[in-house]
Amino acid sequence: MKDVQETLDRLTPATERISDWDAVVRDARPPWRLPILQLTLATAVAALAALFVVAPWKGSDRVGILDRALAAAGDGPVLHVVFRGGWGGTLVDLGSGARTPVYGEREVWFDPSRNLVHQISRFGGLVEGEEVYERNKGDQELTALWRNYRPALENGTARVVGQDTLDGVPVYWIIVRSQMLPDVADHRDHELAQQVAISRQTFKPVAMKYTRDRRTSPESVEHILRFETIDVAEADFTGASRNSFNGVAVMEGREPIDRSQASKALGHTALWLGPQFADLPFAQAQRIYSATGRHEETLVTGARAAEIRRCLKALRARVRARGTRLPGDRDLCRHLPSAEIRGDDVYVRGPVTWGPRRTGLSLFYGTVGDDPTTFKKEDSAPLSSEPNVVVDEKVDRQAHLLGFTPMSYVPPEGSILLMPGSGYLVRNGVYISIRAEHENLVLDAAQALQPMPG
Repeated sequence: MKDVQETLDRLTPATERISDWDAVVRDARPPWRLPILQLTLATAVAALAALFVVAPWKGSDRVGILDRALAAAGDGPVLHVVFRGGWGGTLVDLGSGARTPVYGEREVWFDPSRNLVHQISRFGGLVEGEEVYERNKGDQELTALWRNYRPALENGTARVVGQDTLDGVPVYWIIVRSQMLPDVADHRDHELAQQVAISRQTFKPVAMKYTRDRRTSPESVEHILRFETIDVAEADFTGASRNSFNGVAVMEGREPIDRSQASKALGHTALWLGPQFADLPFAQAQRIYSATGRHEETLVTGARAAEIRRCLKALRARVRARGTRLPGDRDLCRHLPSAEIRGDDVYVRGPVTWGPRRTGLSLFYGTVGDDPTTFKKEDSAPLSSEPNVVVDEKVDRQAHLLGFTPMSYVPPEGSILLMPGSGYLVRNGVYISIRAEHENLVLDAAQALQPMPG
């Protein structure tokens, strides 16, 4: 059983952070250089004209760009933004090979005065989860767009460093914050920076990224579909309990079974890749099971709530000062019940009420043997460190998980949703996930699925 917040922290990779922002480098002016004597006046004029053609953000226009960006940022007390990026996939038609992007989006309302966040996660336009919580350090996009972006425009530390085109929209890239930090690998200083792209038409943010020496991968660019600052009365901090992550817990497990029991474990005719696939032998069948539930939660007020707040605040300050959490930190608030602060409310958690236990089937192609990561001696553990392909199958849509919650988005029959390292499809009423080391292997496996003989 795992608490949902711990699961999120473990499963969701954090973008590389830039530490010690207080030592931000200031705008660097290029040193004056003596002109080359042989340069003619005509050449100098032409070069200067070319410079302003390719770099229109330089010179006096730069001030106008940043002024208009500040005006477009608005002055409302609540930030409302819709992000696209960080997760998503590609829908592939298995017949024609046609590809269609499927996007993940996050709609966020952030009230800095209460440090309160309401977030709705969508995939393919469908709501996958929703939560209201107190902002934490992991919300670096909110930090960049609220604490860094508008103040940098106001105090003049923002810099226009280039122009680009994103999804057909002409943009200027602005460095919001930057710092030179040493790298122990090459013993050199490197510029780490937060950059925000603004539309050259509306001057509103349309993307953001973190760069090292002005470079990053295209996949790390997070697009901004909507950006506005609004009044508190216009913001939505209600949340929906049906899709809320708050208080969610999950348990799961698996056990080896004989191949002859595969269809019985699934409750449906099992699909497999044959006795061998891509030079990998069929090695093991497993019965898999999972259940989701919710902690009982009680709202506490008064002195008890104040005590919980004080203790958790002290714990956070200790961890923040040290930069990491140690096992002994748990002892600081051990006398308190399991609790969570959400905005102005404090909740104490009780036992978990579990939903129905759902079963499925997992087929492992590869090598089995003694797992070196465990202490026990074994000879039939699937060795995930060796080349392998894993096919998981479930007939209950509620057991078809995206991370740890039932997945609202389901690929249409005849297609497969490709995500990093995996693919998801539906075949004859069976919800299937395929994991392999590269995309082509996932696609080949999807085409090779066939009924498993009894």
